[in-house]
Amino acid sequence: MSHSHSQIIALPIVPSNVSVRLDSMEEYFYQTGKCSLCEVQSKDLLINETSHFISITPFAALFPFEMWIIPGYHTSHFDELDKEKAVDLGHLLKLILKKMSAQLNNPPFNFMIHNSPVHVADSKLPYSHWFLQIIPQLTGIGGFELGSGCYINPVFPDDAAKILRELDVPVQG
Repeated sequence: MSHSHSQIIALPIVPSNVSVRLDSMEEYFYQTGKCSLCEVQSKDLLINETSHFISITPFAALFPFEMWIIPGYHTSHFDELDKEKAVDLGHLLKLILKKMSAQLNNPPFNFMIHNSPVHVADSKLPYSHWFLQIIPQLTGIGGFELGSGCYINPVFPDDAAKILRELDVPVQG
């Protein structure tokens, strides 16, 4: 689209890709006893960090320069942010978007807040962790990706993280 816009959508079902993500997080939790997003440790994938959040390029990024902002503390629901954490998130999001714009020539992008389903059972909360995903629109999705569900990303995530981490951009306000 040629203009900025937002969508908030609620569904009466949990979409299959969300179920797969939650199942994967649950499997990791039962194998290790830890939340998979709380365990993100790779300094090679780190872009920036604040008091309450980290920004990374995910290890198995589907798209070039895909980025995630993850709470550095365990939380399942985005709406649990207090004012201090919301301000911290806003500062980091602004920094990441400025870096993306400067490095990638101001591309169109999508960002999604991956929240835990609203009515998730309390037993699932120890491994369910929200995060914000940013996808710059740098490549098209071809027939292979659409037909197979397998995505080709020509940029190594650790290279993308290094480029963005080392980029110095002014952030005011």
